[in-house]
Amino acid sequence: MDKYEKGVVLGHGTFGSVYKAVHKETGQVVAIKKINVGASNMGVDVTSLREIKLLKELRSPYIVRLLDVFPHKRKLTMVFEFMDSDLEALIKAKGVVLSPANIKAYLQLLLRALDHCHSHWVLHRDIKPNNMLVDGNAPCRGALAAHP
Repeated sequence: MDKYEKGVVLGHGTFGSVYKAVHKETGQVVAIKKINVGASNMGVDVTSLREIKLLKELRSPYIVRLLDVFPHKRKLTMVFEFMDSDLEALIKAKGVVLSPANIKAYLQLLLRALDHCHSHWVLHRDIKPNNMLVDGNAPCRGALAAHP
């Protein structure tokens, strides 16, 4: 964790929290997901281990990149490429209207991500708008968050 400067909390989930962070040497903005280790020394949840294994295998511009994984203070830390938002936030944002072209572009990104998963015999199991991450610097760039 010494390599990263932790920033704001991006969200909380069942298994832990996600933070925005900056790599101290490169300045790269990343998302850090800290996963709680199971109670009474049961170890890391099998879903988290499956996510790590599959993200190491699935390389696609349409699937969020796992950059690093390491233990830190009784938690498992996963470092991902940073994406500004998700499709759910865009849909709910006031003043943002998704045109038919936008909708088609996001659907195409999602279908490409699913095609890549399925061609590697992976079933996502949690397709929803907040798992479709969006890069604000490249409006037609998105990546599917893993939840195999």
